[in-house]
Parts: sequence; C-alpha cells; structure tokens
Amino acid sequence: MKNSLEHNFEISIESFSGDLSEVAEYLDGFKFQTLTQIAPYKNNNIWTALSFHGYGPKPSDIFKHGFVKSDIRVDSKLQWTSLSADPVMSPIRQILSRLPCEFERIRFMKLAAGKSLRKHNDNIDQDIENKKIVRLHFPIRTNSNVVFTIYESDEDDAGQKLYLKTGHFYYLDVTKPHSVSNNSDVDRYHLVVDCFMNEELKAIL
Repeated sequence: MKNSLEHNFEISIESFSGDLSEVAEYLDGFKFQTLTQIAPYKNNNIWTALSFHGYGPKPSDIFKHGFVKSDIRVDSKLQWTSLSADPVMSPIRQILSRLPCEFERIRFMKLAAGKSLRKHNDNIDQDIENKKIVRLHFPIRTNSNVVFTIYESDEDDAGQKLYLKTGHFYYLDVTKPHSVSNNSDVDRYHLVVDCFMNEELKAIL
C-alpha cells in the first residue's frame, strides 16, 4: 500500500461532486447508536454510529461477532439495513458503487460538535489488524475545524494533522494510533466503509 505519513491519504477514486447536505440534515434527525462497549467512550454520546450495511437489519445494528463482549444480539449474515433503502440515501449508493470491493460493515460515524477522541487505534477488530479488511473514510459533513491526527507509534506525540474534505475517499491505517478533534459547532459525519481486501482495491490505496 502506497500510503505513508508523507502521503495525503486520499485514494485514487474520483471525488463525489454531488450535494451531501440533505444526507447530513437527514442524519441530524436520527438517534445514533452509542458505542457503549468500547473504552474510553463507554456510556457517552461523543462517538456514535448508524449502520448502512452490517450484521442486522436495523440502523442500530452496528456491532459484529467477536468484536466486543456484549449481550447485544448480532446476526451472522451481512445485510443492508433499512436505512440503505431510503430515497435520501441515493448519493450514498452512488458513492459506494465506485468502490471495487465487497463490503463488510458500512456505518455513518458521528463525532459530536466540540468533542474529541483521544489517541487510540482500532486493533480491537482483528480483521482490520490483519488487513483482511481495510477501513475507508468518506466525509459527509466536515469543515476545517475538524482535525484527524495520525501517529507513527504510541511514542509519537506530534503526528500528522489531516483536514479531510467532504466528498473525497481516504484510506487511513487505523491500526496506527490516531485521534480526532471536532472543534466546530456542528456534528461531523463520516461514511466509514469496511472493504474486504482484493487486488483491485490494493492498487488504488
């Protein structure tokens, strides 16, 4: 994979020029699922999600088998949720059609206005850690006051600050430490797409 800390992390797919404001405004009306099982974000509303495609039919079905110890029932079959069929989600379906991969989970991830995620990595998901799955980010609503910082190691205190743009595709190696700060007064939404790795996808990362 060609991404490094000198690369801008954007992948080689044409950006989406359509209007995503209606999608963002629609998401504003949803109650997002709290990531209650994941420390240090347990029982808060800083970092929340909705499922577009995953292990269950409902937008609240954001978890997967073996991801966290939980009493939450998780289906074993990947499926599109009811959210994916909504007419307002037509731009999202167009965006996903550009990706040369089969999908695992696809979620809208919300970072609340004025909130931050401290340095962490996503090694809790073994499929991400072993690169069976790669995690792509597509900002739906963001701005220049939202900062994504990726670090080479836990000892790296400076990292590289990234200002991701709406409508662009990014591959961020989330097995590396990273943090996010939403220093704005609006909620940030990313479409986070977990893709099963293949040769065609590898060529554009």
